[in-house]
Amino acid sequence: MTANFEKYLSHVGVRFYRSGGVELVLVPLMRETASFTRSAGDGYFLVSLMGEPGSAYPLNLRSPGSYEPAYLEKKFKLDRRGFGYTPEELAATLRLIAEDLAHEEGLDQ
Repeated sequence: MTANFEKYLSHVGVRFYRSGGVELVLVPLMRETASFTRSAGDGYFLVSLMGEPGSAYPLNLRSPGSYEPAYLEKKFKLDRRGFGYTPEELAATLRLIAEDLAHEEGLDQ
């Protein structure tokens, strides 16, 4: 049995954020990794909730739809018991992060 094995290596700046009780890790997704992340490439981040196993999802933080609590609840499976925060808290934190990222982009220009 022969299995295809693919590997892409990219050095990126991982970001850690905390706002209130919400702790997140953001990994920027590059064009080269799009085939591994449901075609999410430049502009997307793999958002992972700290302390919540299996809770990572690629989001385009430039898209307002990424901050909809119902969308986040579904994608991060926040309807399960035991989560330390609500979809509304996650949405509010992601809005703050998007503002921070926009500010960073403005500094680069």
